[in-house]
Amino acid sequence: MKLHRLAPVKTDKMDTNTIYYRRWTKFEKVFSVVGLLILFTGVGIVSDIIVVGMYLYCIDKVDVSPVGEPKKRLLIKKSEWDHYRREHGIDYWHQHQPAKVKAMVLNH
Repeated sequence: MKLHRLAPVKTDKMDTNTIYYRRWTKFEKVFSVVGLLILFTGVGIVSDIIVVGMYLYCIDKVDVSPVGEPKKRLLIKKSEWDHYRREHGIDYWHQHQPAKVKAMVLNH
């Protein structure tokens, strides 16, 4: 059996004049549920730490949308999002809330 190399996932480009906020990806939602199940099923905190470590290692792309257009989704590199977030003054805890992101960018 011959193994084939997978093509890299194509990422989108962000428009510099548009305000974006981060969306929860299916990957993040699944890992959250798995983490909660492991935590409350008696397996313990050590297994939960392993799951969190795997999540942090695996995530390299994030989903973003322009504020006011939730149906439009862009897949970008996490490093590009982190740069955009720092450049526009968006804090880590509010990056998923479109109204707060818009207020932060306009006040920055």
